[in-house]
Amino acid sequence: MYELKKNKISVKELASFLESDYLGKNFTVTSVSSLNKIKNNSILFYSKLSNQKFKLKDTVKYDLKKLNSFKNIVLITTDEFKNKINVPVILSKNPRLDFSRVIMKFFTKEEFKPGIDKMAIIGKKSIIGKNVYIGPFCHIGNNVKIGNNVKILSNTSIFGKTKIGSNSVIMSNTIIGSEGFGFIFSDDGMFHFPHLGSVLIGKNVWIGPNCTIEKSTVDETIIEDDVKIDTLVNIGHNSIIRKSSSIAAGSIVCGRAKIGKNCFIAPNCVIDVGSDIGDDCFVGSSSLVRSDFPKNSVIVGSPAKRIRKNV
Repeated sequence: MYELKKNKISVKELASFLESDYLGKNFTVTSVSSLNKIKNNSILFYSKLSNQKFKLKDTVKYDLKKLNSFKNIVLITTDEFKNKINVPVILSKNPRLDFSRVIMKFFTKEEFKPGIDKMAIIGKKSIIGKNVYIGPFCHIGNNVKIGNNVKILSNTSIFGKTKIGSNSVIMSNTIIGSEGFGFIFSDDGMFHFPHLGSVLIGKNVWIGPNCTIEKSTVDETIIEDDVKIDTLVNIGHNSIIRKSSSIAAGSIVCGRAKIGKNCFIAPNCVIDVGSDIGDDCFVGSSSLVRSDFPKNSVIVGSPAKRIRKNV
């Protein structure tokens, strides 16, 4: 979605942008780098936590002493490390977040400009907002409504009565509004349960590549504002994902399941049919959730159990 752009900015300007005090040497930063591949004249970050909200520790260990071998670098990090390393430091309570803010503000440019590719198919009754990008080989069906500043990447298909809020991103090869997997046993075999409902997607939603979001049987499948969905995720019919939750790669949310606000579903989880997860919950990798859980739960295992309260 973004490309790296060249820029020159002083460390004191970066600190000012982050509203952090900086009393060290002022020099020019021209790029960003990681602890795996450090570059001179760059800004980078270090944090012990990979997820600030749920206090998840980073599993990768870094040798911070190697920072001393480079020139004109500045590290965004927490207060506990400012006296343990001999390089300029910008203090932060959330280094990963502030590093991302610096990148977005000073070192990125948009990869895709607004416009509809000539190879895309747009239904006659669809409504497309302003400054929308629709990539090649996309299929936007009739009755689809797309808000302003939305990006839909190549080979994506959107069907049914689907509404997508402004500033959302749909990555390549994703299908939204498809018929759900609904079949009923009968004496004559399997009878298909027709899906006649819709999909409602809020503002600032991110849906990764190769995902499927099924339309509801009668009512709505709902993805609320600020939800982030990773690669290869399936959202079943009539499911509800509440505001600001994240679902990591390979997870399956079955039909009629509900996920509360500000939850994090780790990779390869299954949220079974009709399960209801409260707000601010964390579900550990490869968990099988088959029952309801209250808010502020840390949930792990197969079948999943609540091991503690999230604090």
